[in-house]
Amino acid sequence: MSLGDTMKKYLIGMLILLPLIIIILIISLSNNNSIIGKWKTIDKDNEYYYIFNKDNTCSYVMKVARLKCTYKEEDSKLSILYAGNKLPTSFKYRFEKKKLIITDSSGKDNIFIKVK
Repeated sequence: MSLGDTMKKYLIGMLILLPLIIIILIISLSNNNSIIGKWKTIDKDNEYYYIFNKDNTCSYVMKVARLKCTYKEEDSKLSILYAGNKLPTSFKYRFEKKKLIITDSSGKDNIFIKVK
């Protein structure tokens, strides 16, 4: 096998791998649906925040109080254990565009926008 044949095989391999790598990068960069961060409700009458940290700790912040909590995500379900409670509260959640929607036990959608 000559050096020219080896170079041709190398170039063909690169031409196949390069587009695949670019596609994987685009998909991974466009998927920014992460719960991590500070989320503010869009309800002007009842304004509150959730702050979700990478270490699975969180805070529920209202005008008059701040509750510490921990959370767990699994299969579009969010389980939050608020400080002082023995059992976690479970919610369904989803992302729509840049909004986080948390559905409470009564079926009401609570819509949040990311502020940090």
